[in-house]
Amino acid sequence: MKESFPGFDKEALKFLKDLKSPAKNKKAWFDENRERYDTFIREPMRHLIDTLAEEVNKLDSDIVVNYKSIFRINRDIRFSKVKTPYKTMSSAAFAFNQNKSAELPQFYFHFNSEEFLIASGQYSMDPVLLKKIRRYIFENFDEYKSIVTNKKFKSRYGEVNGETLSKLPNDFKGNPVVETNQLLADTLKMKQFYVFETHDPKVVLDESIVKIILDNIKATHDFTRFLTEAIRI
Repeated sequence: MKESFPGFDKEALKFLKDLKSPAKNKKAWFDENRERYDTFIREPMRHLIDTLAEEVNKLDSDIVVNYKSIFRINRDIRFSKVKTPYKTMSSAAFAFNQNKSAELPQFYFHFNSEEFLIASGQYSMDPVLLKKIRRYIFENFDEYKSIVTNKKFKSRYGEVNGETLSKLPNDFKGNPVVETNQLLADTLKMKQFYVFETHDPKVVLDESIVKIILDNIKATHDFTRFLTEAIRI
């Protein structure tokens, strides 16, 4: 068994900062510096995942944590206006009962030379899943409200974030239950449902990164599970 993750080396932040330079964010430079990437990003990230897999399993064995949780550093530039081939951050995400996917509610984190960010919830605006989430919230609003207005949850994350519509979706227009409940109406206008917090990037340089990630999963567990249940109906 590997020892618990001790943190990234400061060279990890330096490598990601280098990638922010257009002169360095190129295949030739990356190939020349691949050993740096493997030594300070790729292998430590796998070590971090090993540690998290063991700890998250104690919290909830339904949350899938493995090497597939790690996002590739290569960017998909086919439909992007930005053509630099590499991301300037290292990131991973975990979902319930299956490997992470962009469409799923998930627990997410990334770090770069400027910040360490952790987030949870539904970032995708897939219309089919969004319709399921809205219907599930409408039918189980007391449960949803109790989660997002919980004192600890609210003091840590504030309001649930996401893009929103200016008017109610057609499915709920004219519904007296919705039109007499402003919080419900505002919630059903949302197109995304996520919370996040940021930290100084230096937190990744020691073992505290593990605790921060685990604390976020614990704090947002019910929120993310609720959204996961919504898309499975």
